[in-house]
Amino acid sequence: MGGAINLITRKPLRELEGDVRIGFATGGERKVAANVGSNQGLWYFQAGASYLDADSFALGRGFEDHKASPTDSGDRRQNAYRTDRKASLKIGFTPNASDEYALAYSKQEGEKGNPVYTGKSTQGSMRYWQWPFWDKESLYFLSSTELSDALTLKTRLYTDKYQNGLDMFTDARYSQRTERSLYDDKTYGAAVELVSRHLEDHELHLALHYKDDRHEEDDKNFRDVTRSVAIEDIIELSSAWRLRLGLSHEEREAREAHLLPTGTTRATNGLIELAHDLTPDIEAYASLARKSRLPTIKDRYSYRMGRAIPNPDLDPEVARHGEIGLRGTPWRGASGEASLFYSHIRDYIQTAVVPSTACGGQTCDQAQNISRARHRGLELSLQQTLGEQWRLGAAYTYLDRDNMSDRQIPLTDSPRHKLFAHATWSPLQQWAFQTSLDAEEGRQVSSGNATASGYRHVGSFATVNAKGVWKPRPDLALEAGVNNLGDKHYELADGYPMPGRTLFTNATFSF
Repeated sequence: MGGAINLITRKPLRELEGDVRIGFATGGERKVAANVGSNQGLWYFQAGASYLDADSFALGRGFEDHKASPTDSGDRRQNAYRTDRKASLKIGFTPNASDEYALAYSKQEGEKGNPVYTGKSTQGSMRYWQWPFWDKESLYFLSSTELSDALTLKTRLYTDKYQNGLDMFTDARYSQRTERSLYDDKTYGAAVELVSRHLEDHELHLALHYKDDRHEEDDKNFRDVTRSVAIEDIIELSSAWRLRLGLSHEEREAREAHLLPTGTTRATNGLIELAHDLTPDIEAYASLARKSRLPTIKDRYSYRMGRAIPNPDLDPEVARHGEIGLRGTPWRGASGEASLFYSHIRDYIQTAVVPSTACGGQTCDQAQNISRARHRGLELSLQQTLGEQWRLGAAYTYLDRDNMSDRQIPLTDSPRHKLFAHATWSPLQQWAFQTSLDAEEGRQVSSGNATASGYRHVGSFATVNAKGVWKPRPDLALEAGVNNLGDKHYELADGYPMPGRTLFTNATFSF
């Protein structure tokens, strides 16, 4: 919920610069955004605002609503409207070449509909939902101070506020509301990092983190406090060898959980990575790590709007992870990475389908530690520039996941194969044509009683996107394109189709 904002790279620029963008897309989507900033030497500012409004999105070719009483029989997804308004401001003070202090504020207000399930499961009732508000507000303070030539202090203070309201209706006419659910979340956090270069060939990092998450849901209060300490040392063993050592400890204390059990979970993590320069342009590395993930408030206590039952006794996930790889520039105009990885995970957390009548049917979802799991795979990526006209790239991931404790329960929500490829052709300085391919295969998802096991494979898919950009003058760019060119029907979750063919056009004016 809380996170860092990178301090900007200061430029020797003292005048105003920015851009204005407008765009339109299939489904009645229209958007406008503006950004402006200036660097005045001792201080700088950045400001931005955007507005997006859409009525729906297109359904892909071959889509079918499998419900007994279909709600989506046309070529547009029903109750898929969304509106989003954002504004942000960042002011920074730079008293010298090394120090920086910044205050950042952002606010987002939105509303959206929740498209109705269209799959074959008959468990539970249909959910006719709309969110009349979906708002977030954040305030951050960031600093970096050179205490000496060999010592740097970095700090981060932040607060996030998140509120939403959920209206539940009796049917797809959305005229009779049965219930309104209100969320009110707050996060307060702080982080301090000390970077020391006192020891020759060492860069030592010490970090302390504190985070207070508070969740209020329909007068039910939940609170987690997370604390962690981490130390890392980056050691230059020689001109061609580097060693990275890391150790951390974190704990999460449930201080309030609305009549459900509370407690504290802890985890200790470690990392060792050895890197070697095979050539001036190619680095080889190998790493071993013990990584953990502490269960969140949502993991342990959420009823998922009546779809799930809580599990306060969730333990942390613990993974022993090994990886070897290469990265760098294999030849002129190219950059790439290749890695093999293996993870053995204990107490893996996943949503399971369990027998229960508490959710309106015969089963409920529940986050569970499914005991032992194994992940193994590879990642490959390559970016290539050919002259001044062509830029090509591709990234491929193979992921093999096994539930070692119960092979009847599959690991869900990730594909076995995933590919992304792109190409840009610029025949003239004013023109650019871009195309990309997204493809995946082997994703399993939870599906209620759509199958005997409660799980199913969603179909493999490949979608092609394309656009053209014309710059009639240096400060103006006009573009038009299409996403999902083949109008492919595909899903990433059971009963929730992704957008079909989507046409769009945008214009950007820079100053």
